[in-house]
Amino acid sequence: MKNGFRRVMPRAWQGLGVSAGAVLAAYAVSPYLALWDIDRAMSGNNPSRLAPHVDWASLSHCLKEQFTPAAPADDDLPGFGSSFAGQVVSNAIDTHLTPATLMTTAHQVMPHSAPTASWLGMWHSMHAHFVSAGKFEASLDQPGQTPFVLHMKFEHWGWKITRFEMPAPAHAA
Repeated sequence: MKNGFRRVMPRAWQGLGVSAGAVLAAYAVSPYLALWDIDRAMSGNNPSRLAPHVDWASLSHCLKEQFTPAAPADDDLPGFGSSFAGQVVSNAIDTHLTPATLMTTAHQVMPHSAPTASWLGMWHSMHAHFVSAGKFEASLDQPGQTPFVLHMKFEHWGWKITRFEMPAPAHAA
């Protein structure tokens, strides 16, 4: 009985190691598959395919932070104009942020490339990496501008877009 147990245990550990390796490999590839699916949704102009890849609460919060006017110093009261503008921006994001508007905006921001060179050109100008175990970042270089940066987080067994950084004109160094 003791010899049979010793023969089975190495196989069990080997099977456990192979299973753990397969899970880690699938996890390491999964954000790239999510980016591929997002790209397919964008190129196919399919908002319903894009929607599951977006954490809408995080994205709307990020957009409000980016586009709301800066708060005044602690001792000053905000002017009516800046307070009103902040509320208008916040309300516009709450009411108009949909998969279709996000896709339209992305088409306007992203560079237009020739269809034959799109895959090759995109992969040479794209940099993607894990920031931490549950966060992933992809940046797309744009000529004459800062890169477009897409931040994703692993939640609910999938990668979701939580925020992005819009390209801006690059400053001359």
